[in-house]
Amino acid sequence: MNTRYLIRLDDACPTMDAVKWDALESVLDESGIKPLVAVVPDNKDSMLEIDGYDPAFWDRVLDWQKKGWTIAMHGFQHLFHPIERRRLLIPFYDHSEFAGLSEQEQAKKIRNSWQLFLDRGIEPTVWIAPAHCFDLGTLRALKAETPIRIVNDGIACKQFYEHGLYWIPQQLWALSRKPFGLWTVCLHPNSMTVEQIEAFRDKLTLDIFRSRIISMEEVYLRKRKRSLLDRAYSVWFWQRDGIFRALYLLRNRLGASVWEKLPFCSLV
Repeated sequence: MNTRYLIRLDDACPTMDAVKWDALESVLDESGIKPLVAVVPDNKDSMLEIDGYDPAFWDRVLDWQKKGWTIAMHGFQHLFHPIERRRLLIPFYDHSEFAGLSEQEQAKKIRNSWQLFLDRGIEPTVWIAPAHCFDLGTLRALKAETPIRIVNDGIACKQFYEHGLYWIPQQLWALSRKPFGLWTVCLHPNSMTVEQIEAFRDKLTLDIFRSRIISMEEVYLRKRKRSLLDRAYSVWFWQRDGIFRALYLLRNRLGASVWEKLPFCSLV
């Protein structure tokens, strides 16, 4: 089974929930897991103001980097403006920190973000847009203002290359068994409960996950185009709610006795 998982932690900033981050860091260290951490360099989002400002935050980021965790640039200030989803490359939400702004405005945000990291001796190697929401102008600005050439986002089964960047897909928000592929599991420590952290710890002890979790350093980057399978999975991902509704209607119309003979009946 050629399945690999990456663990990603979102919304690290000086006012994050220190207790939950401490707990999750302990869990990861126990298992020898080196995650990808999305750091907001100049947070202005009140939703992420959970604890008081931690003056030692950037020392902690340096410590993460020293022990092999991968640091990602998670936008600039984590502030959003409304935008139509059809204008986004990955249409999760109807707001964005970057998409819809002029390329010059986006470049300025990215330039300022990059400088804040550099000032603290940190060079992020991965781009993670807040709320997954960005456009082609964001990617052009990213390439113009930074040496970052890896994006952790997109819906596919494996790593691919597009718009002059390497994409590591991000498709999961909890560890889930998959038959093949590369899967990024995005966790939000600030909003996780104690029970969820413990459940995550328990999953890490299972053979189906324990030996299949890798670090970003272990991802093989190549200029691979998205395959038909990648595109089919993307269609399934975005349309699955409608597909499930259609299957439920079909089951009701056919009746249980006929439905159970169909090869895909176990999906519903």
